[in-house]
Amino acid sequence: MVLDAIAWLDNPGAAQIAQFAGIDPRTAGKLLKNASQIGLADVVSSGYALVLPYPYKGTKDQKEAVVREALVRLPLLTAVRQFLRLGDRADVALRKAATVTGISPFVPSDLNPLLEWAHKLDALHPNLLAEDLVDAATEIKELRHQQDKDRRIAFLSHSSVDKPFIRQLAADLTANGVDVWLDEQRIRVGDSIPERLAQGLAGSDYFLIAMSRHAASSAWVQKELNNALVTEVQKRKVHILPLRLDDTPMPPIIGDKKYADFSQSYKAGLHELLTALRADV
Repeated sequence: MVLDAIAWLDNPGAAQIAQFAGIDPRTAGKLLKNASQIGLADVVSSGYALVLPYPYKGTKDQKEAVVREALVRLPLLTAVRQFLRLGDRADVALRKAATVTGISPFVPSDLNPLLEWAHKLDALHPNLLAEDLVDAATEIKELRHQQDKDRRIAFLSHSSVDKPFIRQLAADLTANGVDVWLDEQRIRVGDSIPERLAQGLAGSDYFLIAMSRHAASSAWVQKELNNALVTEVQKRKVHILPLRLDDTPMPPIIGDKKYADFSQSYKAGLHELLTALRADV
């Protein structure tokens, strides 16, 4: 519930999240603390933002997969899996991993809930890597194409400043039978999006990138929209489809892509987009 709120609102605070989710502020605070601890959400200047792409209106399995991915990518649990692979017991692996990742003082009871979630979601297998989840998402997509060829999943990459447009578009796509993953074009120190390619993107049919003057001036577009990302997205058989929100020129890297034009008319842009999404994948 709190993740739904963070995905839909503009960097909401705890009180907004509690109201949106229909839960009391104390419960919201605990859930937000958990989400931050396992790397699902970040505290930003004015509230919270998602770290990983999120399937708004997604299934329980899809949402659990996001939590599992966050756990697999968590440095502490990455180190735990390494020590498990070296043959250590779980309690020993946790202590050593906490030391490696700079957690001090080491209080096992503070970290045991993490291990319990990781066990429950099968995120502690010693051989497991984040790229395994991405590969699995690609395989699931291929199976979906065989069993339900008309179903479409769109990964919607956007600037947080364009959130009002994105909310309307997500609602309209959902109403037209398209599943939507939301991802803000936001980078953190040390992040590289090609290396952090998420299972949500790998499992999608379309990578919709909302281009506007806000997006064009963002660090995400200037640093991360590059050959490496485009190549990796296409390798996963995801079609790139830009959305033109205003008269800002398209970045050269996607300049040759057909785009849906929302700059003159939202209805005309939506019609173009739905027509493109219904094409064969």
